[in-house]
Amino acid sequence: MDVALLPGERWWGGAVSDGHEMPFRAGFRRDLQDPGENQAMPLLVSNRGRYIWSDEPFAFELSDTALAIAARNGAPIEVDNGRDGLAGALAAAGVAHFPPVCTTPDLRLFGAPQYALWIELLFEPTQAKVIAYAEEVLEHGFPPGVLILDDQWHGAYGDWEFHSGRFPHPEGMIERLHDLGFTVSVWLVPYVTADSVVYRRLRDERLLLVDERGEPLIGKWWNGYSAGLDLRRRAAVAWIEQRLSALSALGVDGFKFDGGDRSFYAQLGCRRPEEYTAAWNAVGLDHALNEYRAGWRAGGLPLAQRQRDKHHSWSADSGLASLIPHGIAQSLTGHAYHCPDMIGGGDYLAFPHRTGTPIDEELFVRSAQCSALFPIMQFSAAPWRVLRDEAKIGYCRDAALLHVRFGELIRQLAETAARTGEPILRPLAYDYPGDSHETVSDQFMLGTELLVAPILEPVAGRRRVVLPAGRWHADDGVEYDGPAEIVVDAPLARLPWFERVCDSASRGR
Repeated sequence: MDVALLPGERWWGGAVSDGHEMPFRAGFRRDLQDPGENQAMPLLVSNRGRYIWSDEPFAFELSDTALAIAARNGAPIEVDNGRDGLAGALAAAGVAHFPPVCTTPDLRLFGAPQYALWIELLFEPTQAKVIAYAEEVLEHGFPPGVLILDDQWHGAYGDWEFHSGRFPHPEGMIERLHDLGFTVSVWLVPYVTADSVVYRRLRDERLLLVDERGEPLIGKWWNGYSAGLDLRRRAAVAWIEQRLSALSALGVDGFKFDGGDRSFYAQLGCRRPEEYTAAWNAVGLDHALNEYRAGWRAGGLPLAQRQRDKHHSWSADSGLASLIPHGIAQSLTGHAYHCPDMIGGGDYLAFPHRTGTPIDEELFVRSAQCSALFPIMQFSAAPWRVLRDEAKIGYCRDAALLHVRFGELIRQLAETAARTGEPILRPLAYDYPGDSHETVSDQFMLGTELLVAPILEPVAGRRRVVLPAGRWHADDGVEYDGPAEIVVDAPLARLPWFERVCDSASRGR
């Protein structure tokens, strides 16, 4: 199908990992049978109030005059017209194909920062280290929030029980974390270490993915080679739920559902591999405190969605400058409850303290500021360890406290998203259609009231800010009338944000 472009029409959607390419330019192409490492939806939306949908993955290519689309197996492609801008197109697509379910993820995900132990502890977590990290959070004046125990809190993959050597008293540890004010989440994947005790049990119960001979399929993921749970089978889902229930009985509050990437199932030879990703997403629906990184057709669901692991860099495709475009892509594909990657970057192979290169302290602070007014923010590398300057640690603490300050607003926006499907974080073109804001991808709106303009370039003490129509009250107390383009000072201590002035009462937040 060729869809002729309307005058001035721009398109977003498909794979979140393409966010830095949105709105798409002529020559861009993507096949959603290979959507990258993040969320994906068979959806495109335009600023001219149109959306495109197919129940199957589709490939598309944009030219100067048309959008060429072909869905797998010749599946039907729907083109819907006549809506009111981006907001109308996204709302209509949601009603038709991923309607709001009136349920949010656990609201504790939104009101305070999260702390993932990945970069700090990597594959060597222990009970003592976890408690020490939590205590250091508070000692340095950071607010408690969700604390995520990452890889290797367990034994073999699939054996989702606390490792008795590294975590001799998990109940006591969780009780201590709760006493400190933290909510506790643990990491897991739908993979099973080959030839482990749990593997043999699951093999015998026929709960693993198998080849045509009935032998378990073994595939490569980022931590080696494993079998995969066959989550199409109710018995396999029941088995993982038993494990999760046992952890909940110990006091665990929620789960980080990692893995489940389409690429893993594809290299195993699974037919329709994205359906296995969707099956893994479905497991989280019974656990309100959740997190996912890979998703297929999960728009509208009450799942917290994190961006793929980012590098410790300023780059526009995989570093700090990609956070806002990728967040906009999450929003415009129906993933309202989303999170940028870990502050400073979550790709441990590229993280400075693992590679021996010096950390970019300015980048780390700006990453914290950029994350502060996303729906969810997440630390991992401890600011008090990687930053040498107490002032810079304080700037990160200020970002965390700013998130808490606006936590109630974010929770209200999350509840609105559950009822209406409206995104929490939006591009300017969403709320101000027809004002030529389509290419503004370095600032965003938090709801309708707050405009956020982080610094995304090094050694940048000033930045240009696009203000839509209205009166805007800045974080430094200065007021501006829009529409306008202004230049503001932004020393390292400052994250520029602007509140839309509706009446005199709105100034005192």
